[in-house]
Amino acid sequence: MTTEAGNKEFIEHILNQRKKRAMAKAKLCLGIDLGGTDCKFGLVDEAGTIVRQIKHPTNLSGGPDGTLDSIAAQAKDLIGSDSVVSIGMGVPGPMSSREGVVYEAPNLKGWVNVPVKKLLEEKLGIPVALSNDANAAAWGEYWVGAGRDVQSMILFTLGTGVGGGIVLNGELYCGPDDTAGELGHMIINFDGPVCGCGSRGCLEAYASATAMRRAVVAGIAAGIKTRINIPQGEETTFGTRAIYDAAEQGDVFAVEVFRQAGFALGIGAANVINIFNPEMICYGGAVTNAGEWIFGPLRATASANAFNKPASRAKIVRAALGNDAGLIGAAGLALRDKTLS
Repeated sequence: MTTEAGNKEFIEHILNQRKKRAMAKAKLCLGIDLGGTDCKFGLVDEAGTIVRQIKHPTNLSGGPDGTLDSIAAQAKDLIGSDSVVSIGMGVPGPMSSREGVVYEAPNLKGWVNVPVKKLLEEKLGIPVALSNDANAAAWGEYWVGAGRDVQSMILFTLGTGVGGGIVLNGELYCGPDDTAGELGHMIINFDGPVCGCGSRGCLEAYASATAMRRAVVAGIAAGIKTRINIPQGEETTFGTRAIYDAAEQGDVFAVEVFRQAGFALGIGAANVINIFNPEMICYGGAVTNAGEWIFGPLRATASANAFNKPASRAKIVRAALGNDAGLIGAAGLALRDKTLS
């Protein structure tokens, strides 16, 4: 071995040893983002950096016990020999974060009044902090994402449905029943279409991927000519990418679908601007891949329908953390709770 090569190898060895010592000293938290399809895990440090992460299909067999057994096993594999001070877990559906109980998770069969905190702590021997998945994503964006330089931020999550989270003066606002932040179910047209929740005219009924898909199918059925390509058999599952591709080709109908969704989101933004006076409104989820086709009408509508002063303050931006927001935020909430305890 040459002297130069030997020196390089020695330096790399020293750097690796320093990195290992730094990780050993750092407080690590395990963030878990539980979804109906996949479950994401990440070891997160105090700076909000993901040290290591994995993703597995969610095990829905065996009900809640089977799912939590699988989560515990995967968590142990990821943690390995590292020291983890706490676990943060984001779960879809209504819950009590204080009691650590999930009341109902619509996409997780059999999840009714499940004491997740108690069961996971028994399986792993590590303190667990439970949160709604959208609230966790909001905290992640506030902590180390798009909202890291503001104190008050609203997050809208745009996907199959429309969710959200509210951070006010540096605190996550959940409400006394842990149900605050259901932004997709603000009613923007009292005589509008029926939403999946049963009410009429919810924002979700206009601006979710599901709503846009429904608008495209209805338009084609009515005889509208469009370049939107829907593969056979995917009429109820195609993504907004197909609409985006057509809009980029100058398809008038595709542009109008996005304009209507952006208009609805702008009305929603105007409402939260007037109610909360936030410094930032942040949008995450696959629908935001439409870029200015969505954000253009969104910003214009918000500006036209909110009070001038708070509207000029509120930055309307795209989320920064992508699919990692939920697990980073869940870990951050757990680290916060650990610090406060």
